[in-house]
Formats: sequence, structure tokens, C-alpha cells
Amino acid sequence: MKTEQGEFDERQLQIRKNIFKHGFLVAIVALLLNAFLNNLGIIWADIFQQNILILVLLITVVSIEAHIHDVYFGSKIPRAPILGAIGGCGVFLAILSTIHFADGATFSANGQLTDEGTMIIFATMFMLNISIGIIQSIRNKRAEKIAK
Repeated sequence: MKTEQGEFDERQLQIRKNIFKHGFLVAIVALLLNAFLNNLGIIWADIFQQNILILVLLITVVSIEAHIHDVYFGSKIPRAPILGAIGGCGVFLAILSTIHFADGATFSANGQLTDEGTMIIFATMFMLNISIGIIQSIRNKRAEKIAK
């Protein structure tokens, strides 16, 4: 629950701290796994794509957990524009990927992700994030109606 000043209460702040701890652990595990694979000679994507995918994975994990615990947005940040931007990126990447796949692009080539494969993974992560955000928004509105 948010206080009258619009800030998060102590419980919500503790939840946010835990979420960021989980995100930090996900980042460490993903980076170590990536380094281990690279050391074994398994190059699953271009180095730049590997790094960006790990970053987007971290953002997605933290965002989804924050949505689930309802500590993603402060009172001064409207939910709709942020969800719209995330959803817009996801839809754009999904459409772009679909066009590329219709032209004969592949998800992977020679054991590595292609640019199109990376785009579809980004689109999936963005769409998952927006879906959880919309579900949480609907739950909050229902809870407000029930409380009245």
C-alpha cells in the first residue's frame, strides 16, 4: 500500500530491494553461463547480441517481478505511457520479425542466433512484460472496485 505522500511504504521498499537482489543474481548467473559457454567455444550469438540479450533478460525479470508484487510504478509515474512504450516496442519488433521471417530469414544459422532470432526474443520478452503489466493493472482496478 502506498502512503499519503505517494511514496512506497517500508514493506514495498523491502520488496523492491529483494527484486533488485534477484535481478542482480540473474545477471551474475547469465553472465557466468555466457562466459562458460564462450570458454567452451560455444558462441550462441554475436558478442554484442549476447550482451544486449543478457541486459534485456535482466530488465524483463526485474520488471515482471515488480509488476507481480505491484511495486513497479510510483504514484507520480502513470502506468499507461510506460506500458504503452514497452508494448509498442514489442509489437514493432514482432511485426518486423514476421516480415523478415516471411522473406526467408531464419532464427539461427551455423549454430548462432541471427539478427532476426534476436529480434523475436526481444519481442517475446517485451510482450511478456507488457502482458504481466496489463494483467496487474486489471487486478488493481478490480481490487479498487471491490474495496468501494
